[in-house]
Amino acid sequence: MRAYLAALLFCCLLSPVFGEEPPATVKTILEKSASFGMKKYPIGFWSYTNLAEHGKYMDEAEVEEWADAGFTVPHSPSFDSKNPDQVAHIRKLLDWCQARGMKLILDDPPCTAQAVEKDGKLIVPADYADRVRADAAQIGDHPAVFGFSVGDEPDAKMKEAFFECYRIQKEAAPKLHPFANLLPYFPGIESRAGTDTWPNYLDEFCKKSNADLLCYDCYAQMNPGEKGWENYFENLRLYREATLRNGIPFWNTVLSVGHFKYRCPNYDELRWQFNTTVASGAHGVLWFFYYMREPAGNYRLALVDEHWNRTTAYDDLRRIQKSFHRFYGDLFTRIVCTKVMFNPTPFGGGEKFSPDDLVAKVGPVGVPVLVSEFADAQNRRYVMLVNSSMTESQKVNLTFRGEKVRLFSWNWQAKEHEGLAYSADGCTRDEQGATVSHFLAPGQEAVYRVE
Repeated sequence: MRAYLAALLFCCLLSPVFGEEPPATVKTILEKSASFGMKKYPIGFWSYTNLAEHGKYMDEAEVEEWADAGFTVPHSPSFDSKNPDQVAHIRKLLDWCQARGMKLILDDPPCTAQAVEKDGKLIVPADYADRVRADAAQIGDHPAVFGFSVGDEPDAKMKEAFFECYRIQKEAAPKLHPFANLLPYFPGIESRAGTDTWPNYLDEFCKKSNADLLCYDCYAQMNPGEKGWENYFENLRLYREATLRNGIPFWNTVLSVGHFKYRCPNYDELRWQFNTTVASGAHGVLWFFYYMREPAGNYRLALVDEHWNRTTAYDDLRRIQKSFHRFYGDLFTRIVCTKVMFNPTPFGGGEKFSPDDLVAKVGPVGVPVLVSEFADAQNRRYVMLVNSSMTESQKVNLTFRGEKVRLFSWNWQAKEHEGLAYSADGCTRDEQGATVSHFLAPGQEAVYRVE
């Protein structure tokens, strides 16, 4: 019965016609997103550096490279909060970030999830809240602090303590936003995570942690062939559905570094990961990872390599992310994804494209695209179109319903104007509506507000 009621509620939330007001969870997601204080769409990276070994690289020029590549909320190097010199160094990093409109997720070991064993269970140490309060007092007051990292991918044994540490951080430092990264879903992972179903796992985290956001990582899309797409898009769907149930945003960590069977993504594949994540409703994107530090296994071609030189991946992401900011500014922090449709073949249990009150047609037949719909706090409607091929450019026609339909897009200064998206090459009108044609490169997007 519980599963049935949850499914019924979710279907109601995704109804394509909202009337005068958007669903309540759209408003709560937008309110939570606004509380982060981000002037631009959140884009971060996993750093895996520390000030003891890598502090000599962490100067203002380094922060400028982060900002110049379009990053807005990266992870800091880890640091010793009992070392005054390292705390002073982190505060300098925060000053430099603030000057560039960025925030930092602080990787501060005393604030990561802690547990001690008692009666065969892991529980939070009695002094954990005191540790958080102490470090929040000496560094969490800086306006460029996003929050302290809670940790990464808790297993079933650690789950309850991990959730509790997140909740304690919220209570001990209420002006900050703890960052926690959860496991991605794949068949059979339920026992590892300590749950029966993934929706129940995500709902449990949200409720027990009093979470500000959901975040996870998935790299299956960079496996050979398209088989990994099922897992990639299933995760995006599961996390998007959880945000709509719980009224908080989600972020997705995607792949910039080749390792194991995962290939090194090229420019088109980086853009594909970024835009399919945005089109699937994520309110933030992180990249795994930024600094190679030293050779390890078959990890290769990080944005900064083991010799501390920028690679082509840095330049490619810089182009993708700076262009995204130039076109859309904070738009995707102010809208919530309400519907994702695949044409012609759905992945990950997603919805196949079918005409609705907003979009009447996608063509030509068989063209591989994502068609996503969004709403803002005023219930204005938006559509994002993404070429979902990683390798082929596609001619895509999108018909917006209504003879008098009006289309708005964004220029190079992130200003909305009435007219076609930058990637469009023509528009015709008939009794069905306005048909806009686009020639989209792999992973390229078009975004419209529709009246």
